[in-house]
Amino acid sequence: MGKENTVRQVAKKEYNWYGSVGVPVGVYNVNVLARVESIRPQLLENSVLRVGVLVRLFVILPKNGVEPDHDLACKKITKDIDTTFFVQLRRVQDFENIVSIHHRISVDKVSVRMGRVSVVGTLGLDVTYLGYVILEGMVSEFPRNTPVRGAAVHVKELDGGEVLHSTTTDKNGQYVFNEIDPGTYRVIVEAEGYEGGEDVAVVMLHDEVNFILHRT
Repeated sequence: MGKENTVRQVAKKEYNWYGSVGVPVGVYNVNVLARVESIRPQLLENSVLRVGVLVRLFVILPKNGVEPDHDLACKKITKDIDTTFFVQLRRVQDFENIVSIHHRISVDKVSVRMGRVSVVGTLGLDVTYLGYVILEGMVSEFPRNTPVRGAAVHVKELDGGEVLHSTTTDKNGQYVFNEIDPGTYRVIVEAEGYEGGEDVAVVMLHDEVNFILHRT
């Protein structure tokens, strides 16, 4: 791409995470904390962001939770949990368009049984990114829905006659505008041997306007 316009977007997602830690038998009252050690993002196909997260669990044993001469008395037990989450973004093609990833982590439920602490928590991810602004569509022929190649497609101001962008459909009858600003427009299509068509486009980040033309 080249002069494509982008809009700042924020995807807010929450996920459950799970973990367990072994403790001495007979311990029932523990304090469990968690923190995020690292975040490893990777942009996949179709604007899917893969986020690898390393969570570190801290299980703090109480003073009276074990025998005084036990080597774990008044100590902490740590365990790392490596997990992966997927965030669906909109119209992102380059990893450089990922602006930031902020996280929130909480411990929601703790259960202790037979020498094992089981933990359920919530991880919140706020992904800020730049999504491409795109207006696209297809022009086909009635009644067979065959593509109309070379049709002229114009984007005009909604309340005026000025043509802001123009292009032609490809061999598949498809057109795309990727240098358009967010807004509301009139989309007009013209093709030799066909009646023209007109419709409205509401482009916040993406809109698709299709036309079916009739022969004259």
